[in-house]
Amino acid sequence: MSGTAHAPGKTRLFANVTVAVGLGGAALGAAALLAPQASAAPEEWLPAGPSSECPPPTDGCANVAAVGGVHGAQGPANLATPQTSGSPLFRPLFGNGADAPADCVGNACNGRDGGLIWGNGGAGANGGHGGNAGLVGNGGRGGDATTPGRSGGHGGNGGRLWGNGGDGGNGAPGVLGPAGTAPIPPSSLPAATGTRGDSPPYGYGNLVGGDGGTGADGGRYAFGANWSLDLPVGGAGGAGGWANSIDGSATGGNGGDGGNGAFGGRGGNGGAGGSAYGRGGITTGGNGGAGGHGSTGAAGGRGGDGASASGGYAVGGNGGDGGRGGAGATGGTGGTGGAGGDGGRGGLLGGHGGKGGNAGLGGNGGTGGTGGVGGDGGVGGGILTATGVVGAGGSGGAGGTGGRGGDGGDGGQAGRGGAGGLAGRSGADGEAGDAGTGGRGGAGGSGGKGGISGTGTPGGAGQSGQSATGRSGGAGGEGGAGGAGGTDD
Repeated sequence: MSGTAHAPGKTRLFANVTVAVGLGGAALGAAALLAPQASAAPEEWLPAGPSSECPPPTDGCANVAAVGGVHGAQGPANLATPQTSGSPLFRPLFGNGADAPADCVGNACNGRDGGLIWGNGGAGANGGHGGNAGLVGNGGRGGDATTPGRSGGHGGNGGRLWGNGGDGGNGAPGVLGPAGTAPIPPSSLPAATGTRGDSPPYGYGNLVGGDGGTGADGGRYAFGANWSLDLPVGGAGGAGGWANSIDGSATGGNGGDGGNGAFGGRGGNGGAGGSAYGRGGITTGGNGGAGGHGSTGAAGGRGGDGASASGGYAVGGNGGDGGRGGAGATGGTGGTGGAGGDGGRGGLLGGHGGKGGNAGLGGNGGTGGTGGVGGDGGVGGGILTATGVVGAGGSGGAGGTGGRGGDGGDGGQAGRGGAGGLAGRSGADGEAGDAGTGGRGGAGGSGGKGGISGTGTPGGAGQSGQSATGRSGGAGGEGGAGGAGGTDD
């Protein structure tokens, strides 16, 4: 009787437990199949996942098509490897997602998702995202970016019910700014040469030759009705006109200055002075014209030669000064540092959000380009009589100033911490990246060589020319300023 009295009570209790367990399992199954993939929980709370070496359908293994989903920037990827990829609906029920391999490329760098019921997400690599956990488990850590300027991967989400979100990966430093490089001239064509100075007819009295015209600057010139022509090299200066007097003084014309270069072209050469001959008084040869300035990183033009003089008391023309070398090109700005990956969110009932990844440093600025070489000075004019003064050689042109160093790049943005669950805390934000360092200024260009002085008449007591030396090289370029630091979200 007593046994019969207790049997109905046990039956009702067993039925209630059975219904409760059945409803709970149905709820878990529905949540696992219908909800989008989540993230993770502390590993010490979880039972060990099944061995990855256990092939289905071995006893004790999940008899399911063992392929796990991939959580990436472009959505789930379908990679057919057991327990590592595929549709989320066909992931195993239990087990940890695989970590991305270190030599991965593209979507293969995302960590694989954990099992539907429990399992931790795999870690990402090379900027890939961490895998999501199932209902219970921890999200995988996002991979640190390895390509300059790229962002770190986001951490995987913790389990939908319980689990910590994965930490975001760190961003990579920005790319180094390119060094300043002088432009390559589109051609070696020069601009127009300056006009030649007028030469008076051979005759009596004091005669003076005309000065040569200045060469045209390099640049873009119209060519026909619908065309244009780039002439990067500065035009040469025109030669000075000569002067020959039967009984008076004679003065040769000065050479014209060379034009400045453009588009990476060098400066034009100075024009030569005009020669002079006079049988009475003083004869003076024309001075050479100065060389034109070089464009960015290009050499200055050579100074024109001074002209010779003869008859009476002769004075040779001075050589023209060399043109200044062009300033070096500015270094390039460093690239922006990569952003840190966001931390994954914690589980709904319990779990901390993942920490945001640290941002990458801004790239350093590029080194400034070297200044152009100064043009050589022209040769002084000689004399062809027994008395007189030879012309001095022209001074070498100053070297171009070195290019300015490039600015440092901006630091990347910090990753945001993931949201915590009801019983967890949100993850901390990552650190913003510092700005890159400004690049070094470029080296100054070398000064041009001084021209040699003129020579006297053979056998005569020609006066030695003045000493002519090149100027010192240009000063180094100014270093670039550092870029602004990244901002926290």
